Amino acid sequence: MNLISPITFISKKSRIKTMEAGLIAVFVFLVFIFQLSGISSTALSIGNVICIPFIRLNVAVVSKIHNFHEILHQQQQLIRRVQDLEIRLSQSQARLGEIDQLSKENEELRQLLNSSDRSLRKVVITKPILSFAQPTVGISAEEEIQIGLAVLVKDTLIGQIKEIKQGAASIELLWQGGSSPVLATTESGTQGVVIGDGKRVIFTEVPITEKLEIGQRITTTGQRGIERGLYIGEIRALQTGASSAVQTAIIEQHVSFYEAQLVEIRL
Repeated sequence: MNLISPITFISKKSRIKTMEAGLIAVFVFLVFIFQLSGISSTALSIGNVICIPFIRLNVAVVSKIHNFHEILHQQQQLIRRVQDLEIRLSQSQARLGEIDQLSKENEELRQLLNSSDRSLRKVVITKPILSFAQPTVGISAEEEIQIGLAVLVKDTLIGQIKEIKQGAASIELLWQGGSSPVLATTESGTQGVVIGDGKRVIFTEVPITEKLEIGQRITTTGQRGIERGLYIGEIRALQTGASSAVQTAIIEQHVSFYEAQLVEIRL
């Protein structure tokens, strides 16, 4: 086995340091030569020509990416703001709808209370329930509601109480087919019966000898549950047949249960 002596190891280490020192000296000499000959300046100029456009391109790309990110961020903020404004608009419209509903109810209530031909009999003022399959109004247990009572909208008779349920009462409208007949009379005293054919309110059972005219007012003559003098409507058209012994007139009502804010039940 061969062993390296300390002298040989030191000698190799000295040679390595000498070579490093020589390489450094050569490098410094070459740099000095390049500086004297102008080669370094030329190299730097060429490097600038090559690198500067590339650097500018990178800066432009980075700038565009940054601008796009800013625009995207602004658009997201605008979208959130628009959504927030839409929500606020919907809430405002709902509130305006509620205010308009209350205003209409107050106006109808004022007209009911200020009606000059209102009798001193007790009345119940309530609201229609349009979500039910048939015309219905809300009532309370304390109210003395009975079947057959008159139901009015804006002082116009539109029907009668048909059925009483828990907290509600269904209404039989005058125009509904098979509705209970209502005894009525014209302004001139011609009497007849008001019924419905499923689409219209009809004034019938009027003798052919009596005179009916378009525009005549029809009012009740009085019967159980319906007081005398309640306004029903006006004659809009006449229907007479050559062989018929009675006359029939179509009554026009200027109110509707489905458009009313409040209805009145006469007790």
